[in-house]
Amino acid sequence: MAPNELLLWILVLPFIAAVLVKLLPARWAIKTGLFFLIAQLVMCGLIKGAVFSSGFIYYPIKKVLFIADPLSFVFGITSVFVGVFIYLFATGYFLKEVYHQQQTFSVWGLMLVGSMMGVVFSDNLISLYMFWELSCLCSWKLIGLYREDKHLLAADKAFLITTAGAGLMLLGIAYIYAITGSLSIAYLINQHVPWFVFVLFFIGVITVSATFPFHTYLLDASVAPAPVTSFLYAAVLVNIGIYGLARLFGATLTVSGNVILAGEIALFSSFAAGIVAMRETDINRVLAFSTISQIGFMIAGLVVFNPVATRGVVIFYAAHSLGNGCLLLCAGLTEKLFGTKDIRQMGGLMKRSPLLTYAFLFSMLSVIGISPLPGSYGRLEVITGILIKRHIFYGLFAILTSALTLIYMFRLFRYVFMGDAVREVGSERPGFVPMMASVVIIATASLLVGIILAI
Repeated sequence: MAPNELLLWILVLPFIAAVLVKLLPARWAIKTGLFFLIAQLVMCGLIKGAVFSSGFIYYPIKKVLFIADPLSFVFGITSVFVGVFIYLFATGYFLKEVYHQQQTFSVWGLMLVGSMMGVVFSDNLISLYMFWELSCLCSWKLIGLYREDKHLLAADKAFLITTAGAGLMLLGIAYIYAITGSLSIAYLINQHVPWFVFVLFFIGVITVSATFPFHTYLLDASVAPAPVTSFLYAAVLVNIGIYGLARLFGATLTVSGNVILAGEIALFSSFAAGIVAMRETDINRVLAFSTISQIGFMIAGLVVFNPVATRGVVIFYAAHSLGNGCLLLCAGLTEKLFGTKDIRQMGGLMKRSPLLTYAFLFSMLSVIGISPLPGSYGRLEVITGILIKRHIFYGLFAILTSALTLIYMFRLFRYVFMGDAVREVGSERPGFVPMMASVVIIATASLLVGIILAI
């Protein structure tokens, strides 16, 4: 099959899978979704050579192009890779859940992956916007999976914030069409747009990426089960904003005017989230604040419009998706073992579960940016790119937010894994085997990526 035909299958396969999952018996839902995600990951691997050798491949659907280039490919394959292991983890996590909830998770999780593929491979701004909005709808359904009041309120809040921001982004798209006469991203390369168009897009980005002052929806979403939070925090939702900013303003349009204030807002969000994370005792909320902090750091790197910083953001995005996705799944495992999310009621897992300790430790070190893990290369290039642009105070603040990540992550590790257990650790059930396999494989993949980058 030709690479461009494979690209079409990568785009449509999650939606076909979602329909089949809905039609098949509910007890097969998550395993069926896992099968199709593995197939999608294989297809991504098959087009890798064509994408990097020729620079891009494309598939036209009437007048709309879908293009895979190195930037979109990295974002796409990372989401699918993490998605595979979220589904593997979910086969154990949801083992005792009713089949209807398993089916709901599988259907909307597949559609969320499909919406990510639509966003990253769209050459048309309108199709990008439509898939962006679809991702918000899928997140609404997933956050409200358990249908309890607190879950429904969190889901509604997330949907309102993210769709409102996307509406402003649509207004920015209208301005771009009025200025350039085109909706094709390929045509817009090196076109100039005024600063207020960037602001409209930036508001859309920070709403979906949970940056201050729109961060609260992500904290409320921490009530969702671990596979859902991993999808939202690491695999898809908050990363759509990073891709949108990198694609439109890191690699395509140029902005007339100084918009460094946007980066300063992102850095403030990153710093403030790091400070609060040092005081949190709920493991999911610590990781939620960590996500907000790392997303702010990446946005700050993109806003300086330096190719070194942009490359660093792409590397750090992949490292963060792998590392943070694994950490969130590890958090789900610890919650199952201890029966609580309060880190003060944990402890002693280093002796009790060496494999879980390994997965958590190496994922944590990658997010922090410790060499030779991939996060270190991304952080270094982001900070280097900022300093190349002579934003000295801005760069020092980026270094400070990175140091905060080191402090609160080691605090979290100390509470959960070191010392003696504060309360009795539950016994491992059959469902723990796929859950443990997922986190160990993701952590190992992260370590291997870091070693490859070091060579």
